[in-house]
Amino acid sequence: MLKDNRKQNWAQYMENGKVSPEIRPEIVESWSRCDTMKVDIGSGKGSVASNDELQKRLEGKKELLSIARPVMEDIFEIIKKTSYSVVLTDEDGVLLDIIINQDIQEKHESLNFFRGTFWDEKNVGTNAIGTCLAIDKPMQVIGADHYCLSHHQWTCSAAPIHDTNGRIIGCLDLSGRVEDVHTHTYGIVVSAVKNIEKQLAILESYRLMDIALDSILDGLMIIDTDMKIKRINNKIPELFKMDEEDVYKVDMNKVLKDVDIVNNIFINKHKFRYSDITLSLEHKKIECFLNITPIVFNEEVMGAVLVIREAKQVRKEINKLAGFKANYTFDNIITKNDRMIELINTAKRISNTNCSVLIEGESGTGKELFAQSIHNESHRKKGPFIAINCAAIPKDLVESELFGYENGSFTGALKGGMPGKFEMASGGTLFLDEIGEIPLEIQPKLLRVLDNNKVVRIGGSYERDLDVRIIAATNRNLLDEMSKTAFRQDLYFRLNVINLRLLPLKRRKEDIIELAKYFLGVLNQENNGMLKRFSSSFEQTLLEHDWAGNVRELKNIIQRAYYLSVRDIIDNAQLPNASQSKISLAEDTGSESLKDMEKNSIEHALHLNKGNAVKAAESLNISKATIYRKIKTYSIDVHRI
Repeated sequence: MLKDNRKQNWAQYMENGKVSPEIRPEIVESWSRCDTMKVDIGSGKGSVASNDELQKRLEGKKELLSIARPVMEDIFEIIKKTSYSVVLTDEDGVLLDIIINQDIQEKHESLNFFRGTFWDEKNVGTNAIGTCLAIDKPMQVIGADHYCLSHHQWTCSAAPIHDTNGRIIGCLDLSGRVEDVHTHTYGIVVSAVKNIEKQLAILESYRLMDIALDSILDGLMIIDTDMKIKRINNKIPELFKMDEEDVYKVDMNKVLKDVDIVNNIFINKHKFRYSDITLSLEHKKIECFLNITPIVFNEEVMGAVLVIREAKQVRKEINKLAGFKANYTFDNIITKNDRMIELINTAKRISNTNCSVLIEGESGTGKELFAQSIHNESHRKKGPFIAINCAAIPKDLVESELFGYENGSFTGALKGGMPGKFEMASGGTLFLDEIGEIPLEIQPKLLRVLDNNKVVRIGGSYERDLDVRIIAATNRNLLDEMSKTAFRQDLYFRLNVINLRLLPLKRRKEDIIELAKYFLGVLNQENNGMLKRFSSSFEQTLLEHDWAGNVRELKNIIQRAYYLSVRDIIDNAQLPNASQSKISLAEDTGSESLKDMEKNSIEHALHLNKGNAVKAAESLNISKATIYRKIKTYSIDVHRI
């Protein structure tokens, strides 16, 4: 009776548009849409997508297909004795996968109901697939509920599949003969879709977790309590220099042989951090920083998370934070002297080589300026530039400072050990200033490091590879030191591959005024664009001085004169103990810092103006705001003045 009513209701609607109250609203609305789209009731065959289009759709729905297929197989196992097929479509109603009941395969094919065909309402009228996608609700369509006459022998139940954002991404459908209609097929489809959506959500969460883990610069590894690797991110194969599948075969007991992970992590549940540890693989060693955190669930340790950071990456960041970089280039070297220009050209030519350079010259001639310029001209310019003053290191710390030490190698050593300056400079340049001060007993080890490009830390048992360019400097005569057996001859020749002997300022008379004006320009700019200048007598005095302290002394004198000058003209009155032709430096010109000079200048100006800060500012050619800020900075008691 029910089937006859459906047919009758369908016929009345198609003939005169009469809508029986027995017809579900969803069906009436679908028929109306089909009328609007001018669907042919005599057709009902799905249009076929091109092979390229189908492949593109299959590729785009790989995850959905991989999750839905096992669910479809489980459903088919339950209903295989019926006449139903199980179908998966995309959001456009294109059949992507189908498990066909052999009893109805021929009828499927007669309607183009196979993979790669469109079963939306526009193509085939009202049907469970197309209608559920159109209204975003599960649907069961029985016999004459279908818009097209050729579908009246079918029954189908379908439900839309959503992603975690609620967007329709597909549809699951059960289609069979109308005489085998069962209400339970609707419930099966709805339940199966919920299962698929949950699995999609889990897959997405895993995918997001993988993306998050892979975006981390550090290597991340999860191990269980049997020391088996359960999961890694994409940084681990890069660190281990192995294929991903080979990483999972690694024996972590051997890799972590120096870490008591069982007691510390699995039993005591402690979180451990190891700085600068060496992990041992079969044929290689990995220098890294290692964090180990236990995974605890219901108070039971399930395993551990290892965060492994490559040591060279950490050192790169440390070097950046510590300011281990070269700030000067050859453009910063001011000279008109032919010999100095020749030295600059030589230094430029050898910058991109890896050969050692020995820079000789008196104190203050610009040895480090040349060293930094060579580094910045080389292919190592993006690497660290580490300068170490060998004369400033206590004799008993030179070896550890240069070569580093392992954990527990001596009393007071940091836990986990410490890399030396050679390791820290990896990929860049190590500038050994005052190389003549290196203790004689350290020199053989230094020579070995330079010859082998490898270093062994204090307390260490293996050599670490180095990639460092060495530039050394000295104000001593190393040939004299060699004759006194204070400096090894073999080390001298190892360092002295390229020799740059810088000229003292007294032999560069043409550069004195040029340098002085450069320092003056910097000071003018630093002090709100002041325009102080030298008197001719001041310049003449500079030319007549012998400059024992070289460029460093000249810079100090210009700074001192600048801040002591209350007028725009800097003359001999601002020179310390100036005589007619010589600058007499009875005391060390470096004993008074730039801040001391500035403070003294302000106090002097305040004294001349009887404590009037505004007038003092005018005499110093600075703003009122600046002088009040400086008075506060230097805690100057204006009332006392």
